[in-house]
Amino acid sequence: MQLAYTGSRWAISGAYTYSQNLGPNMGSFFAINRYGFLGGVGTSLTTNAYSINGYWQPSTSGWIPSISAGWGINSYNSNDFSSPGVGSINANGLISQSWFTCLNWKDAFIKGNELGVAVGQAPFITSFGGNNGVKNTFGDTPRDQNFISELWYKFQVTDNISVTPAVFYIANPLGKRQQVEGGPGVGLNNFGALVKTTFKF
Repeated sequence: MQLAYTGSRWAISGAYTYSQNLGPNMGSFFAINRYGFLGGVGTSLTTNAYSINGYWQPSTSGWIPSISAGWGINSYNSNDFSSPGVGSINANGLISQSWFTCLNWKDAFIKGNELGVAVGQAPFITSFGGNNGVKNTFGDTPRDQNFISELWYKFQVTDNISVTPAVFYIANPLGKRQQVEGGPGVGLNNFGALVKTTFKF
């Protein structure tokens, strides 16, 4: 379900999703790839997901950028979920969140070019609920960090061709799992760069 309202230079939307996985192993792939250390097998897993997103742009281009942002929260329930190193757990009350924000400057330095910067976090666990078994292993606070940031600049070479170099940095994408398996203070960080060329016909 989604509701949205759009103005002349801004918009806001909210969404709700309910999903249910039934049967052996149906919930394991999602959990492993999204949360790393909480991978396992669940005979049933239900998710209630809520999100809100919006943007605003100035009436004229200049030093004031357009702004877009979003936030999401997910609640999970499973009475039969097993996790490596933890054993069988009750995932009721498990909560994850995500967020992002982006700034974009049109006509940056040169008319037709664009400058942008973005930062956010993919879904990360913020509460274990009442699960004492998981808390005893990972601590009361998950401290599951996986920050993602990007900086780019688009050169509008012609009306039909643009070139966009970009750099990005991902801090500790495996979150708490990397710290537990590699020891305190150990993280996996990625830095990269790319150049995108766009042709319009």
